[in-house]
Amino acid sequence: MSEWTYEMPWRPNFEAIEIAGWVLGMAGTCAVHFSTNLPAQPFYLSLGVMGGFALRRVPAALHLYRVRQGLRAKNATMMGQDELIEQMLADREKMYIGVGFKWTQREGQQVFELLKRDITKLMPPVPEGFMGSPWIHGISLQPDKPIGYKHTLASLHTLIVGTTGSGKTRLFDLLISQAILRGESVIILDPKGDKEMSENARRACELAGDVSRYKHFHPAFPDTCVRISPTQNFGRATELASRIAALTDGEGPFQAFAQMAVNNVIQAMLFCDIFPTLVQIRRALEGGLAPLVIEAITAYGKSVHQAFDALAAAAARQARTEELKAKAMISVYRSEIVPLKPNSDLEGILSMFEHDRDHFGKMIATLLPILNMLTAGHMGPILSPIENDSGDTREITDSKTIIENNQVLYLGLDSLSDSMVGSAIGSIFLADLAAVAGQRYNLESSENLKRRPVNIFCDEAAEIVNDQLVQLLNKGRGAGMRIYVATQTIADFEARMGSPAKARQVLGNTNHVIALRITDQDTQKYIAEKIPPTYYKYVMRTQGNSTKDDPHMHSLNVGERLMDEEGELFPAQLFGQLPDLEFLAILAGGQVEKGRIPVLTKPKNFDKAVARARLLAEEAA
Repeated sequence: MSEWTYEMPWRPNFEAIEIAGWVLGMAGTCAVHFSTNLPAQPFYLSLGVMGGFALRRVPAALHLYRVRQGLRAKNATMMGQDELIEQMLADREKMYIGVGFKWTQREGQQVFELLKRDITKLMPPVPEGFMGSPWIHGISLQPDKPIGYKHTLASLHTLIVGTTGSGKTRLFDLLISQAILRGESVIILDPKGDKEMSENARRACELAGDVSRYKHFHPAFPDTCVRISPTQNFGRATELASRIAALTDGEGPFQAFAQMAVNNVIQAMLFCDIFPTLVQIRRALEGGLAPLVIEAITAYGKSVHQAFDALAAAAARQARTEELKAKAMISVYRSEIVPLKPNSDLEGILSMFEHDRDHFGKMIATLLPILNMLTAGHMGPILSPIENDSGDTREITDSKTIIENNQVLYLGLDSLSDSMVGSAIGSIFLADLAAVAGQRYNLESSENLKRRPVNIFCDEAAEIVNDQLVQLLNKGRGAGMRIYVATQTIADFEARMGSPAKARQVLGNTNHVIALRITDQDTQKYIAEKIPPTYYKYVMRTQGNSTKDDPHMHSLNVGERLMDEEGELFPAQLFGQLPDLEFLAILAGGQVEKGRIPVLTKPKNFDKAVARARLLAEEAA
């Protein structure tokens, strides 16, 4: 469209009225011709002229008609998983997010003009119960085409914002299925425990040819879920201690003391070749440190002093309780071992054992309730699995195993039943993933990272966001991590993180933003500010008159001027009017796309879909 062209599609269809006039004229001409004996040639000439003028206006009339009809409400688009596979095969480089068009200044101009009018008088009737304003997507005459971004750019991370029921979960279904079909590892953290999302992920594994890739964890169904330890992966004891202490509320001396206590316990367990699980850590902190102190000193003493057993037996001969025996062992350590080879890690648990018990209990008062919740009842066996437990046949796995074998882990957190436990599980697993990412970054080759990315999907992320998620967003790209974060409002992150600045850390590390219907004004404004402004045309009409000093010299002027005005390319208030399953995507680099999300369904021909999916798997391998 030329910069001097000004189009107004929201006026009456004058072209259609003109066509109707010419058609009526042609009908009248024919009536006169057949009712009289006048020569035919003038009638034929008149009909030809009128028909030509009518035909000349047909394109413009049809254009305005199509513009109006585009405002009509549209039904949700259904897409079978077999159709998704065909779409992936058609464009193997693209991460498909829906169908739509590029939102340009032309669409913005149409919205600018439409918002100045009574929209209800211009658009067709909206079906009862329809959510949102259908005209937003229909305002463009561009045909819907598959839209998305290169899946290699997914490592720039994606933020999905939308209110309840707007379509975040259905978009996750679409993205998760594609990652699974490409043979990549997928980890889903879902506070709601959406059964349809879980089933779609399992079915995608089946389509990919290996349903055993799918692993399911859900606290509400302990009998059928896998057992998984969030403390399995760590490089240093301090790393694991920070992971557990971060579950406590707030910061300050209590959290610092809790971290120190957990670190000392873990160091002592490592001396004894005891793998630190949540149950073992809770047992040591809650039941007394004496047994652990005795075992740790014994293990270290034997490695330093050949006659340590005899020294320990002699010192502990008079001790009648474990407390007294532990004190005796500490004396042996300080008198016999320290002169030879002291160990600061071991001395941490010793000083903690000698600490005032009442004060110690008060300082870890915020930590023990969290550990109790994560180890009580059926939570203990599924979060602190015992490998040699012959009475429990449930599969044991961990984050590193999932990632190394390109498996799919669905973590249902059951936050609706117990929000505190669900939040704690999600947070500690994010910390575990951060540890695995660090190992990949340090040890694995860049060639392997490019071939096998890790996709992490965090639904309702505000319930589980922590500093480790910020680290994953900030540095995870180097470890092949692709993170998709979904939330309802920006305020959710601010409330969870404790400050707007920390919330901005999460938001600032996501390059792709997909905005569905948003009801929060601050969030609307935040998303709209990411879109560069544009200029809109409008007609300024002027009129005036003047008599000057002489009443006989009267002047009058009427004028029109084509003006420009700066405005939002996509007005912020429209985010609150988007229908279900519709979005505006602001992709890395500033590209703006308006789209609709298809609802993923079962494949029509399962066997054919499996065969076609094999082509994707072979390419990924």
